[in-house]
Amino acid sequence: MWGITGTGYVLQESINLMKELQENHDVDLTVILSKEGAAIVKWYKKWLSLTEIVKKVKVEKTPNIPFYAGPLQLGQYDMFLMCPVSANSVAKIVYGIADSLITNCVAQAIKGGVKVYLFPSDQDLEPIVTSKPDGSPLVLKIRDIEIENIERLKKMEGIHVISDFSEIKALILQKIEEKS
Repeated sequence: MWGITGTGYVLQESINLMKELQENHDVDLTVILSKEGAAIVKWYKKWLSLTEIVKKVKVEKTPNIPFYAGPLQLGQYDMFLMCPVSANSVAKIVYGIADSLITNCVAQAIKGGVKVYLFPSDQDLEPIVTSKPDGSPLVLKIRDIEIENIERLKKMEGIHVISDFSEIKALILQKIEEKS
C-alpha cells in the first residue's frame, strides 16, 4: 500500500516509480490518498496519469472510509509506504492525531505491529527545490518545527523514515525478495 498526502514534492517521481515497479517487478499496488493528497495530485494534473498506472486508487472520505486501517493492522498488505508525506501529516503522526485516512492507517498499522515507511517532503535543513504545477522550480525553506517533527518521527516505534527518495525502490524490492 502506498499513501500520498498533500505535497507535490517528488510526486511525478513517485508515479514513475509506481509504473516501473508494476511493469518490471509485478508489484500489486493500492494507492490511498488523503483529501489533500487527491487535491494536490489533481492540481498538478497527475490524476489521469496516476489512475492509468495504478488500478486501485482510493481517496479519503473519512478516517475509516475507504476502510484500510483494519487490513493494514492485520498485516494484509506486504508493506505500507507513505510518499510523499506533507509536514502537516508528519506533525499529526508525531502528536498521535489520527483524524485522516492516512494518519489513521499509520496509527492502526503501528498498533498492529506493522512497520510504516515514510518519505517526508520537509526533512532537509537546506531549502528543497520542488516544482510548481506548471513544472517550473519552487524553492521551499524548511522551518525549524518541521525538522523537530522529523527528529521526533525518527524516534517513534514502528516508523522508518526514508531520507532519500532513491532508497524507496530498493526497500520495496527487498520486501518482494523476503516474501518469495
